[in-house]
Amino acid sequence: MRLKNFEFFQVELSDEEQNAYLLIHDKNKNLKNVKDKFIDVYLIANFELSDISYQDVLSYSEDLLGMKHHCSYHVQTLKVDEEFVFDFPFDMMAIRKYVQEMLMKLDIKEQLPTFQEADFEYLSQD
Repeated sequence: MRLKNFEFFQVELSDEEQNAYLLIHDKNKNLKNVKDKFIDVYLIANFELSDISYQDVLSYSEDLLGMKHHCSYHVQTLKVDEEFVFDFPFDMMAIRKYVQEMLMKLDIKEQLPTFQEADFEYLSQD
């Protein structure tokens, strides 16, 4: 899922049989007069990642966000009780619902925009 302030995607881990997820929150996206921007990266998993997998996620985050001028980021781990499972590609709206639940769990007081299942056929859902 890709929105103006949020991105959510699955991360394939090289030494794990399970997958983790990244939720990226650009909380300054709509603010014009902010000099130093900050992006939150949440690593979501229902299991403990190995050191190798965790380092892979950090390296990926650095590749993705490290070259942004006047912008810093921080990776935080969010341990969840259950694995996120959805019926790909038939129930893509489950992603929106899950991300909204994670925002509530993280005490991020932003509502995701309304969109439809067909919006997942595009690069961005908003």
